[in-house]
Amino acid sequence: MKKIILLVLFTVILTSLFAIDYETIYPQFAEARSYQKKPDLVRVMFTLEKAPETWENVELLTLLADCYREYANWATEVDKELYYQKARETAEKAIQMDPEYGYAYYVAGAAIGQLAQYVGIVKSLFMLGDFDKYIGKAMELLPDNHFPFFAMAMRYRDTPWPFKDFKKSEELFLKAISLNPAYLDTYYEFAMLYDKWDKKDRAIEYCKKVLEMPIYEDYVKVSEEAKEKAENWLKANGAL
Repeated sequence: MKKIILLVLFTVILTSLFAIDYETIYPQFAEARSYQKKPDLVRVMFTLEKAPETWENVELLTLLADCYREYANWATEVDKELYYQKARETAEKAIQMDPEYGYAYYVAGAAIGQLAQYVGIVKSLFMLGDFDKYIGKAMELLPDNHFPFFAMAMRYRDTPWPFKDFKKSEELFLKAISLNPAYLDTYYEFAMLYDKWDKKDRAIEYCKKVLEMPIYEDYVKVSEEAKEKAENWLKANGAL
C-alpha cells in the first residue's frame, strides 16, 4: 500500500509540471473505470485536483466530479456519502460554469441519486426534485447518451409510491437499450423491474440475455458483475 501511495504522489507531482487536457486524461479515467482500478482512479483524481486548468475548464471539472462519484461507488461505507456529496457539489460548479454542458447535469443527478441511498427515506424524497431536474436536463442535452435515460428508469422503478411508475420505467429502459445495446447492466436492472412487476417470464428473459451477451470492453467490471448478479437471480428463481 505504501508503494502505491508513493507512486501516486510521484505521478501527481510529475504530472503537475505539465499542462493537462481532457483528450489525454479522459481515456485514463475510462480505463480505470472499466477495470475498476482504484489506484489508477486515485491518480487521475489527484492529477485533476492539483491542475489549475481543472478549475477553469468545464470538461475537466466535470470529469473530476465523475472521479469522485466513481470513487464513492467503490469506497467503504464511511467514504461513500462524503464522495457522492463532493461529486454533486463539483458537478454543480461545472453547471454554473457552463449551463449547457450535459455531462455535468448527468454527474450531478447521478450523484444525488446515489447519495439518496445513504440519507434516509424522508431526506431522499426531498432530493428527488433535484434528481429529476438534473437528469431531465441531461436527457435533453444528451439525447444520444443512454446513461441519463437509464438513471431515470431506475428512479421510476425504485422510488416509493406515489413516485414510482413501472410503465415509465419500462419505456426508459427500452430507450436506454436502444441507445447503447452493449451495456449489460441495463438488461439486468430491466430484469429486476420485471421481477418487481411480477412479470417473472420477462425477468428470466432479460437475465438470460445478460449471460448470453459479450463483455462490454468500456465497462468490463460492471459487465462481469451484471453476469454474476443475473446468474445468481436465475439460480435463486429456479430458472438455471
